[in-house]
Amino acid sequence: MAIDIRKENWISTRGLASVLMLSPERVRQLDDEGYFTCSMDKNRKQYDLIPSVQVYIEYLRKQRDDGPTNMLDDEARKLKADADPKEAKAAIEQMKKSELEATMHRADDVEKVIADLAMAVRAELLALPGTLAMDVAHAKTPAEAAGFIKAAVNDILNSLIAYSYNPEKFKKLVREREKWMNESENEKETEEGS
Repeated sequence: MAIDIRKENWISTRGLASVLMLSPERVRQLDDEGYFTCSMDKNRKQYDLIPSVQVYIEYLRKQRDDGPTNMLDDEARKLKADADPKEAKAAIEQMKKSELEATMHRADDVEKVIADLAMAVRAELLALPGTLAMDVAHAKTPAEAAGFIKAAVNDILNSLIAYSYNPEKFKKLVREREKWMNESENEKETEEGS
């Protein structure tokens, strides 16, 4: 006895939903959008299984290639959007911790420390004329005057070379900024409470 394979491939909405791991409502929605071929059998839709599975696989490939458009993708985007602020907040907290530990520095703090160093060097350079005036005035030769100037400049450069990274300077800047920020927040809360 021959089996009609064609007849064995027809499946109900619920059966197709089970095979495709969808809800029956989603199968009906895709059918309404024209993705599946169906026929009516005793007032019930029946779907040709193999073409329906192939069409659904092609539909999924198109969705993957074209980007998110179905409800599952919308939900995934919503979950990702909810997670992004949490990840950002965690990253900010990690940066604050690194900053407090002086393992990472804000650009404005680095700029301030470098500016302080530059101002110290500037002050020493501006003091050179007063420091060297008497020595240069009593020098017997231009070479001796140049020697005094060279020695004074070398002293300044050696002090610059001796400058070393001090994490305590950065920690102090962070503490000052945090204190200032906390005072600002307290002032805002006081104003809002009034």
